[in-house]
Amino acid sequence: MSSTVEIQSHIGRTWIPARAGQPAPLATPFTVAELTSAHGPLALEARSALRARPGFAAAVRTTARGTLALHQGNRLLNLIINDRGRYMVGLMAVDLHFNRDAAGVGLTPGRLRRRCAETGTCSPARASALLTLMRLGDFVGSGPSVQDRRRRELVPTERLISAHQNRWKCQFEASAPLLTEAAHALAAVEEPHFVPAMAQLQCAYYDAGLRVLDLAPALRIFGERAGGMFVVLALIGAADDDALVNGAPVNISISELARRIGSSRTHVIKLLNDAAADGLVDRSSGNGIVLLPRLSEAVHEFFAIGYLFLAHCAKAIREGHLRAPERGRRASPTRS
Repeated sequence: MSSTVEIQSHIGRTWIPARAGQPAPLATPFTVAELTSAHGPLALEARSALRARPGFAAAVRTTARGTLALHQGNRLLNLIINDRGRYMVGLMAVDLHFNRDAAGVGLTPGRLRRRCAETGTCSPARASALLTLMRLGDFVGSGPSVQDRRRRELVPTERLISAHQNRWKCQFEASAPLLTEAAHALAAVEEPHFVPAMAQLQCAYYDAGLRVLDLAPALRIFGERAGGMFVVLALIGAADDDALVNGAPVNISISELARRIGSSRTHVIKLLNDAAADGLVDRSSGNGIVLLPRLSEAVHEFFAIGYLFLAHCAKAIREGHLRAPERGRRASPTRS
């Protein structure tokens, strides 16, 4: 299976592999604790101010609909990155390709399995299954032959690169009217350096312990289920101001939700029943799904964090104010 990344001049053209004894090209400019401190880019005050801006709720709905559109009808892509953990596996694959270890090794099954295990993302067996799906869907392909035949190096294809670019674009486009840095990032997302740098920064923060759902814990019931976050996106995308502010029912069927995430009605019903028991939705009226204030609050907080985090990463890339990260859940770099 060929890789289009290897023949795309704009992918990796400005990236220089690290040599033995040299630091990685980029690292996090803030520790995880500093991100959410009183003066950090994800400070509670910054999130509250963003949420209070006119147009924020509309931006959230635009992002939800846009993200759904990117994955609509692509069951295999949904299987790979349809929740936060699977999204990170795809991003790790990109990062491992560009951010090679001291021996020059990039993306290999062994490196990906170890990184998933070290960060608590999923088991090595689960990582292998996801990697198999990625290969079947042409999201990764075989790398160039190497002298050491025991090393099976892989490369992300243009399909995987584009999937992440389009997801970032969706968020930057929606948040650009609210955040100046998002507008800068939207103009830069196609630049040669952007994908390697953004993947590395996001993964470095993730390795150091950043988990967005720790800051919006009410959504964990969705984020930790297959397709769960896409159910949330579908509900928010179908909601209007009356549904979000006054609790009017969202008119979307269980069958439609199941179709959008490529899952069964039984799975969606179980998820919504659990969400109802947790005080997030109400299905008792039988006329639709009511989004309760706890869910609306969590969703808006989640998107505020996401917009600010991506804008922060884009600013760090643009300005180059970077320093070595504090490694939390990830061990020292491993070799395949």
